[in-house]
Order: sequence, then structure tokens, then C-alpha cells
Amino acid sequence: MDSICYQQVPVISYGHMNLQNDMRLLMTQLAYLSQAYMVSSFSGYGNSEAVARKLYALPLKFKAKAELIFGIPLGEELVTLLSMHVVYLQSLVNALKQNDLAAAERSAQQLCQNGNDISAYYARINPFWDEDQWRSLQNTYCQTLVEDAYALKSEDFERELDIFDRLLFHALQMGDYLADGIIQYLTVSRGDVSSF
Repeated sequence: MDSICYQQVPVISYGHMNLQNDMRLLMTQLAYLSQAYMVSSFSGYGNSEAVARKLYALPLKFKAKAELIFGIPLGEELVTLLSMHVVYLQSLVNALKQNDLAAAERSAQQLCQNGNDISAYYARINPFWDEDQWRSLQNTYCQTLVEDAYALKSEDFERELDIFDRLLFHALQMGDYLADGIIQYLTVSRGDVSSF
């Protein structure tokens, strides 16, 4: 009987899949809620303040998950950085509503700079997250979010649909990178990933 060669296929644990799904969910919630906030603000439909409250709850959700994983209190810096994302988004939307393009540009720059600050923070708390990679992911997401805001403001809805597809794609990429870095961190610190 001939021996059969089996190629070893890496096995992904349920823990890994759940973590990846959790991180993807958080990031897609950020994208969806950001778009919902902008649509509500520009159109007057719905309740933009209720959406903003949901946006402000996301940093606390992420902090709770991160503290479970890293096992240490992360302090308020993470929540502040992630909350400032919402503040700068609101500032951008308000400036666009008032047709103040200079203020909108400042808010867009602050939004992107905040993404760089988040990147630096992530690189400090996990050696498996590369700051340059985070900066690239954050900048791409930020630029797409700003582009989406301008498309919504100008009521270019067909173009906005394409932009929002890209925004979701970038959110999923960030969710995957979050999960991959956490899996590497847990693998090294605990010896395997099956324990979470």
C-alpha cells in the first residue's frame, strides 16, 4: 500500500475565530455608526445624538476586551484616543454642515493625526503591532472616512456607496490586524492560543 502524503493544514481554534470576529465586528460597527451619524447629521433624519452615543460606547467595549487580553488596566489613554476619533468626526461634520471648508480641513487633519496617535499607542501596548503598519491602516481608513463625509455632504450618493464599500473593507482589514496581533501576543505569552 502506497503511503499517502497529507499536507498539514493549520488549525484555527474557535478562540481565534471568535477573537477575529469580535475585532471585525467592532471595526465594522465603527464604520457603520460613523456613516449613520453623518447621514443623520446631514439629512436631519433620525437622531444623530443617539448614534453619537453609540459611537462613544465603542472605545469602552474595545478597552474592556483589550484589558481581558493584556491582563492589565490600560488606563484612560486608550479610551481618550478612541473617543477623540468621534469628536473629530463630529467636528468635521459640523464644519461641512456650516460650509466652513477651512474648519473641515482642520478637523480632517486632526482626525488623521489622531489615527497616528492611536497607531503609536497600539505599538506601545503590543510588540506584535507595528506602528508603521497601523499608521498605514489608520491613514487609509481616515482618508476614506473623510471622502465619505464630503460625498454625503454633496449628496453624491452613488459615489458614496462605492466609498462606503471601501470604508468597510478598510475596517475589516483593521479588525484582522487587531486580531492577528492579539493572537501573536497570546501565543508568545501563554504558549498557545487554545486557552482563550
